Amino acid sequence: MVSRRIIHGAVAAALLSSLAVAPSAGAKSPSKKHPAAHGKSKRWVHRKDAAAASRGTHGSLNHDVTITPFPGEAAATRRALAQNRRDHLDDAERAARAATIDDRWSTVLFDLRDLDSRADAEGCFWRLVAYYRLGQIERARQVRQTCDLPSRDQAILEAEDAEAVALQPPVALAERDHRPAPVANGAPYAGAAPTRLDK
Repeated sequence: MVSRRIIHGAVAAALLSSLAVAPSAGAKSPSKKHPAAHGKSKRWVHRKDAAAASRGTHGSLNHDVTITPFPGEAAATRRALAQNRRDHLDDAERAARAATIDDRWSTVLFDLRDLDSRADAEGCFWRLVAYYRLGQIERARQVRQTCDLPSRDQAILEAEDAEAVALQPPVALAERDHRPAPVANGAPYAGAAPTRLDK
């Protein structure tokens, strides 16, 4: 009786150990998944995108594209840029009209440094006044040709041109290669303001 119990116990233990060790029939042994190499999938996607892009048409540029910074806030961005422009113009006019200021016309030019004369008539006006007052007549005339100024502003600048020429010493034809330093007019600007053109 005891021997039968021992035999049954040994058989049961053997069966249990074989079930624990051996996998069930038809079951696949679990395999370890190895993580993909870092960046492999990204490189694969990048190569696919590059291949697709290479099949596209070449040489077709759209020159009418308008880039809007912060497109979700386009109206606010336009207002901020317009206010920034107006601040520069106001600073330039304030410096031009100030009763006393060091380097008046250099300050005006510095205040206008971010404005394009060809695209901004008001900025061009104050830049030309500064050049005329510094005695840089030739430079003023060259810049003036690139500006689109209202006729009222053109008349004001004609007067500035004549006044700047009158301040310069007469130069004989033979001395044109050795011109003296231009005579600047440091007096504050007291004329009319340019035509206001808000953008």
